[in-house]
Amino acid sequence: MRNIKQTNSGLRLLFFMLMITSSQFTSAASNENIDSLITQCESCHGTNGVSMVATQPNLAGQKKGYLAKQIRAFRDGNRKNSMMNKIVEGLSEQQMESLADHFSKQVNSTAAKKVQNIAGKHVRARCISCHGMKGFTVNSLWPNLAGQHSDYLQKQLLDFKSGDRQSPTMQVIANELNTDQIHAVAEYFSQQKASLH
Repeated sequence: MRNIKQTNSGLRLLFFMLMITSSQFTSAASNENIDSLITQCESCHGTNGVSMVATQPNLAGQKKGYLAKQIRAFRDGNRKNSMMNKIVEGLSEQQMESLADHFSKQVNSTAAKKVQNIAGKHVRARCISCHGMKGFTVNSLWPNLAGQHSDYLQKQLLDFKSGDRQSPTMQVIANELNTDQIHAVAEYFSQQKASLH
């Protein structure tokens, strides 16, 4: 009887040890997978999410909720970009949240430009209720604009204007702006300090 109890106790201990090992392996595999995804993102969006390419957006310091929402939109085909749609098509909810969390915690240390587009400063009056005076939002689902690439911001406004990118609010605002105003406001926000830190 005692041997049976010892055997049962040993089996329970073995089972417990296997569960812990399995959990640790799953966690490690998951972390490795996220690290691989981060590296893939950085190939276009730059080390730590600070892009060196004017047409690729900086991800560093962007709102976590906004990043997760946009990754999901690309995955589900609600936002169109052939490269992004393909890259994120198989991501799980957890992977999207992990990527958003990672890049939202990175810091873009780009300083404000000494010379700024004054015309753009005046145009930004249409933007500040959502994107803030200096390009930092108070809502987790709206993007920060400060220190973002001018070329990227212009393209997004033009896409909203043409309907290539969908957002009822942004489409109305973009259609109120002419091409010169779009260039000016995009440049103005790109010239702001990229981080609140």
